Amino acid sequence: MLQHMPAVGGVAAEQGSGEGGLLTHADILGGAESDDWNRANLLLDTVETLEMIGPSVPPTDLLVRLFHEEGPRVYDAQPVRFGCSCSEDKVRNTMSIYSQKDIAQMTTAEGIVTADCQFCGAHYELDPKTLGFEAVKP
Repeated sequence: MLQHMPAVGGVAAEQGSGEGGLLTHADILGGAESDDWNRANLLLDTVETLEMIGPSVPPTDLLVRLFHEEGPRVYDAQPVRFGCSCSEDKVRNTMSIYSQKDIAQMTTAEGIVTADCQFCGAHYELDPKTLGFEAVKP
């Protein structure tokens, strides 16, 4: 089955073949991938509204009914929780590959080096003298 949508490029990126110039699966997929997409959509078209919203058919049973030939596996549910692993030590370790000249270019007008985690938003302010492979170790 289709694992991921390939990147759009070439003519398909300029003008899709769908209504109003929108991209369709045929613009992106070719060969066996296109056949898999069509097959998945044909199978999904057999699902009735009550199967999707009603409690009569559990989602795992519906999955097996539709895709039994592929041998689908259903894993136990796992709780979703916040899990950023950033820390000041990891930032310092990342900065250890830079020379003092490089660190000087990263230093702000206030005389600090700042780093922000793009995942959790943590903000770190570090003394440039303690960064880089030439840093003075305490």
